[in-house]
Amino acid sequence: MKFIVCVKQVPDVASSLRLQEGCIDTSAGSMVLNAYDASAAEGAIAFTERYGGEVHAVLAGPPEAQETLRKVLAMGAASAVHIQVKNGATPPGAVPDTLPGAEACAQILSDHFRREIFDVIACGKQAQDTDAGLTPAMLAELLGLPFIGNAIALERDGGGRSGNRLLVTRQGDVHQEITRIETPCVVSCSNNMCDPRIPNIKGIMGARKKPIDVKIVSLPVGLPGVHVQRYEAMPGRPRVRMLEEAWDEAVEVLVPFVKSGPPAA
Repeated sequence: MKFIVCVKQVPDVASSLRLQEGCIDTSAGSMVLNAYDASAAEGAIAFTERYGGEVHAVLAGPPEAQETLRKVLAMGAASAVHIQVKNGATPPGAVPDTLPGAEACAQILSDHFRREIFDVIACGKQAQDTDAGLTPAMLAELLGLPFIGNAIALERDGGGRSGNRLLVTRQGDVHQEITRIETPCVVSCSNNMCDPRIPNIKGIMGARKKPIDVKIVSLPVGLPGVHVQRYEAMPGRPRVRMLEEAWDEAVEVLVPFVKSGPPAA
């Protein structure tokens, strides 16, 4: 099977982000591969190692996001496409986001995939910066393809109209669901699917020789990009008052407090 994995470059939420004049300072190397997309890439690569096939990566983002694509290539992807999006005019004082909004992003990706031949488009179920999780389902709708979300395992199932079917295990609210889906299809992957491999030296060196096709596109007409006005640090925690009185006395203190609300910081 041929997998195409959609990946995104996002701020590293595990590191201390620095803000400069309302912008995230990315000069300290705080931009990383989205963790959910890393799981999707690992799931696709492990699938092809077991059953045969190839994995390719697609990223829509700024020029500096190419290092994120190199990581996916180092993991084992064969090639990559870097879609650089021209956001057009930016409102005064606005900080343009690294990607257009989910609807515009899905439109850009769908325009690209209509010219590609593939069996499975694999995405992370959401981006760790916004946690929206809208693009995979939108992409499937625009392409007219079947979609399964929150997958935690991928296996091959022979037969079907196309000769290949995918056996997908997804995590439901309570139980797991196992579904056969015809290819081509779109699958969004949970970070519970696997632990992404750490590229070794051979993979890292080999990634430098693998092709990255750069395409410049504009935002679709009528689908403006999302502009972030500014980023701000989380506010400090409100002042805490510890009640040291006995239980019956604490209730007498607590009830007026709840009625009137906490004191101003």
